[in-house]
Amino acid sequence: MGCHEIVIKDTSGLLSPQATWELVTALKAMVKVPIDVHSHCSSGMAPMAYMAAVEAGAEVLDVAISPLAWGASQPAAESVVAALEGGEYDTGLDLDKMWDVQHDVEELKRRHIEHLSPVADRVDASILRYRMPGFMLEDIHRQLGAHNAMDRVGEVLEEANRVRQDLGYPPLVAPIRQMIATQAVNNVIGGERYATVTQELKDYLQGLYGRPPVPADHELRRLVLGREEPITIRPADLLEPQVEGARQQVKKLGFDPSDDTVLIHLMFPHLAPAYMRGPQPEQKDGEKPAAAASKPAEASPPTAPPPAPEPVPVAAGTQSAEFDVEVEGEIFKVRVSGAGLSVAAAPGGAPTGANSAPAPPKIGEGTVLAPMQGLIVKVPVKPGDMVKLGDVVAVLEAMKMQNDIVTTVAGKVAAVYVKEGEVVSPNQPLLAIG
Repeated sequence: MGCHEIVIKDTSGLLSPQATWELVTALKAMVKVPIDVHSHCSSGMAPMAYMAAVEAGAEVLDVAISPLAWGASQPAAESVVAALEGGEYDTGLDLDKMWDVQHDVEELKRRHIEHLSPVADRVDASILRYRMPGFMLEDIHRQLGAHNAMDRVGEVLEEANRVRQDLGYPPLVAPIRQMIATQAVNNVIGGERYATVTQELKDYLQGLYGRPPVPADHELRRLVLGREEPITIRPADLLEPQVEGARQQVKKLGFDPSDDTVLIHLMFPHLAPAYMRGPQPEQKDGEKPAAAASKPAEASPPTAPPPAPEPVPVAAGTQSAEFDVEVEGEIFKVRVSGAGLSVAAAPGGAPTGANSAPAPPKIGEGTVLAPMQGLIVKVPVKPGDMVKLGDVVAVLEAMKMQNDIVTTVAGKVAAVYVKEGEVVSPNQPLLAIG
């Protein structure tokens, strides 16, 4: 078929040493191309599976530098190299150079530790029971946390396996695993199986994700699709040609319509323009935009400079403040404390920077929050609209899926805090319903 290598990809970390040895041995007897084994440490078996793969004849092992290894990631590169050193399968890699890389990556990890998930950083042997990847378990935990229903995690994990069976045992890779996790949560929290289904699940049953290993459950197909029949052809054959149209759009945006640029635009239409423009120079306070600054200014009589602002004394005693300080692109939190601090008043009674920033929206009973980080692709409501319980008020794209954000209260939309194309953080207010 023209393949350069065959990759055994075990994203769930379910390959046992014996299964790995049997699979690699069988492949080596059939093909001449290199065999690459890729597994995750989620269940704890990956290092043992890797040793079995090497002994069976695999040429490539996927690893990660140790600060980013283990848990939902791959085995540590340093550990694998050291384990094979001095024997028949010595890699010849220099561990001293790997220590330098380890040190640098460890420092980067320390700076961004708040963005790392503790669930993804550890071994979870329950994966061996529920047969699903660590990232899928993490997604289920996150969704149940948003519903304040962590006590039902066992029910959802069992339901996820039933949903996968109903769908014809598709491989648990993105976005299928998110689809199954979301449906399992909906089935358990909603109290009735498939009473609510996502558009992605409907598309899957329609055949738009390809043909599953086993036909999907006929009754489920009938329930979700009604009288619609699933497609029997290759899904991509249904698509209209898009490349030339996208190339023209890229030209209109003022960018070079190269193949790479067009592909970026097709994959990420909302984010592509900002990405292709690149970092923009920050405009300092009081500085005119370049276009305005280039115009000749009319002569005006000189005016006396305003008097220097008087310091405003701070109450006696130790004062402290916290600041976010950016140094060469890195953000550091700095706490400054001391006695007798003074703050210069803004000239002319102008508001200070802290006061001029818009206050964050207040969170109340009718506030709709983002359940996860993602991109707002649609906001179908506006202030003044009336909404009913369960109405879709926003569509958020995350983890390759579009998620309907629904309201849990009925009433009038009082405010919309986000717009289409905006990236939001978890628990960020999206809109308020009065």
